Amino acid sequence: MNRVPPLIIAVLLLALTGCSLAPAQLPDAGASDAPTPTPTPALTAVVDVPRTSSAVPPVVDPVAPVRVQVPSASIDMSIRPVGIEDGGFMELPPEPTVAGWYRFGAYPAEGAGHTVLAAHVDSRVYGIGPLSNLRNLAAGTEVQVESEDGGMTRYAVESVTYYPRSQLPTEQLFVRDGAPALVLITCGGSFDAATRSYSDNVVAIARPIA
Repeated sequence: MNRVPPLIIAVLLLALTGCSLAPAQLPDAGASDAPTPTPTPALTAVVDVPRTSSAVPPVVDPVAPVRVQVPSASIDMSIRPVGIEDGGFMELPPEPTVAGWYRFGAYPAEGAGHTVLAAHVDSRVYGIGPLSNLRNLAAGTEVQVESEDGGMTRYAVESVTYYPRSQLPTEQLFVRDGAPALVLITCGGSFDAATRSYSDNVVAIARPIA
């Protein structure tokens, strides 16, 4: 399974001011799991086969997401591309009204891998964020992701799961291959005033609607 570069991806640690994405070590993403290809030998036999065009189809550049909406749950958020900050934490916009898109992951409509969006659930400065409603999404709920070219990718929620914050399955969530999915992450569960943190991560998985 291909993993997202760089070496570090996120394990959610949660605080009153939102969700910090803390580091987890992974194999070097620069090293491919695929074996080195061997040269193809020259063909020595000639077989008359129907001719088709040998033109290579144009490569379509991926287009970044800019907005995520769940109309039935009052979720409407702009999206900002993020990476890894100093200390190995996934960057998150400070405003809980803005989702961070893990730019080392998949793009919407790419056809493979997971598009990961994460946001603070709340903030003492900004208040409660839209992803506070993530826990209430029922299976089949439609999620819409708009890309910067105006294209829209529609998803249907498959599951909403609570994970203790030390048990987030990052190696299954942050992948670049396999069946395409949208992953939405925020914090939730019980709040511990002493540690100023939440107990869980809330993760919604949604699949593209054909």
